[in-house]
Amino acid sequence: MLKKSLLSPKKITVIAVVIIIIISGIGAVILLSAESVEKPVIKEIDDQISPYTNQALFLEIHRIRKKGIIDHMMNSGSAILDKLPIKNQRLKIFLEGIRPGKGWDTKPVYHYIATIDGYTEIGKDMYSGWDTGYMNQIIWRNVKEEQGEAVVEIKVEERISQRQFLKTVTTKKESEPFSVTYDCRRGQCHGDDSRNDSDGYGHYDGVDFEIWFSLTQTSPDNDIIPYWTEVNILGTDPMMDDTHLDPDNDGIPTVWEWKWGYDPFTADNHTTLDPDLDGLQNVEEYFMENWLADPFHKEIYIESDFMAPTPKKFLGKDGFDGWEHIFYVESQQMLMDRYNEHGYTLHVDDGTHGDMSEGGDILPFGRGNSAYQQERGVIAGYYNNNFPDERKGIFRYLVIAYGGGWCHPQDENHWYDCMCIPDNRNFFRNQLGGALSKRTIRIGQACQILHEMGHSLGMLSAHFEGVDNSIYRSDDPQNYPYLDYVSVMNYDYFWERHFDYSYGENGEYDKDDWSELDLTFFQTPSEEMEGLG
Repeated sequence: MLKKSLLSPKKITVIAVVIIIIISGIGAVILLSAESVEKPVIKEIDDQISPYTNQALFLEIHRIRKKGIIDHMMNSGSAILDKLPIKNQRLKIFLEGIRPGKGWDTKPVYHYIATIDGYTEIGKDMYSGWDTGYMNQIIWRNVKEEQGEAVVEIKVEERISQRQFLKTVTTKKESEPFSVTYDCRRGQCHGDDSRNDSDGYGHYDGVDFEIWFSLTQTSPDNDIIPYWTEVNILGTDPMMDDTHLDPDNDGIPTVWEWKWGYDPFTADNHTTLDPDLDGLQNVEEYFMENWLADPFHKEIYIESDFMAPTPKKFLGKDGFDGWEHIFYVESQQMLMDRYNEHGYTLHVDDGTHGDMSEGGDILPFGRGNSAYQQERGVIAGYYNNNFPDERKGIFRYLVIAYGGGWCHPQDENHWYDCMCIPDNRNFFRNQLGGALSKRTIRIGQACQILHEMGHSLGMLSAHFEGVDNSIYRSDDPQNYPYLDYVSVMNYDYFWERHFDYSYGENGEYDKDDWSELDLTFFQTPSEEMEGLG
């Protein structure tokens, strides 16, 4: 006899319906999940390079500087005089100080030659001088439409004139050329210059010359970012100028961030970023763009003002000598060469750079050496009134006056960013080993500024007693520990016009000044001195 089923037909029907609903739901979920997974979208590359404008390249030569002035300045003239049997070192230095020298005031003469995609053009001007300044000359060249790369070569041709018998013979000397390949899609260079290379992007540091330059191309919105980069990498509008747009609101526009490798859509703290550790944060590097600032290359900026010459009524009284208080071009170039040897670029604003200049102010004449000492507050007044606030923390301020000789904080920030150097006959005779010829006056001025700059770069006697040591070694050679410290920071060698910092190679009482330079120190509040502002 069959047992009666525990499930009635009605219950079986209900269970079957539930099972069907569950199975249907699972299927629907699977189906919806499958539909919700989007297939990867492969963005099609727009490989056009210059669809809306004729394709052309622009080479801008910003500045050219001839190197090697230090050897010219140190050429004191006839070698016969150097062989005189003078044993007294101080007398020997003094006699060298009054020698006029030979050839130091001969200005180099040169021009540049640029080849863009096979087309050669000679620079518009023949330059006479160690530095062209910030000239910003542009050469342009049409290239083939949709051309992907172009080779650019730059060299300098120098004219050298020499006196031979009764006539002057002029010869030509070409510097070693350098070349870069310009990528028309990305707007970047590779070859002898590239982003983040050792001597800076758009800066070639050769044996005989330094050259600052930039390469750009036509773009429909005139913002130097190529069309290809805008549509394929940045996703920006190639018809809208990005020069001043700042989509990530970090204070730096798209064009600058793109040029230096930052993401213009990711906010960076450019107020603190200082990748090259030169004391200039990225916002300051951007502010100094016209001064060729590079956020990945160490740079030093000086603004210089000058005290008015001695009025005629004071000449001959109290030692006033009527010297001009100027920053000699040769002294500037000596400093640029010395820092260049160690990978630093020095820029000087002495008032000769047109609209870019803030320096070059003529300050009132003040009587007496004490008028220029830091304790009097006279220079603090110039620092606060003649040195723009927006430059503080970027430039160091230099006053060339009748008296002085220090690097000292001048306001409530307590920064070592203000220097004053003396420019008078007594100082050059007594403190710079008799530097009284036109040549050695310029050497002496360069030594003074190198010394005061050393303080601004972190070298203080509180850190090393050899700094500002004033004991001359011949006074007590047995008890002179800093004989080994051969540095312009040591007054002993300062007197001898030793134009260099030390390298730490001479034993216990020496130190390596160059390795210890701190370019950020001029923004560090002093713990030892108060500002006068």
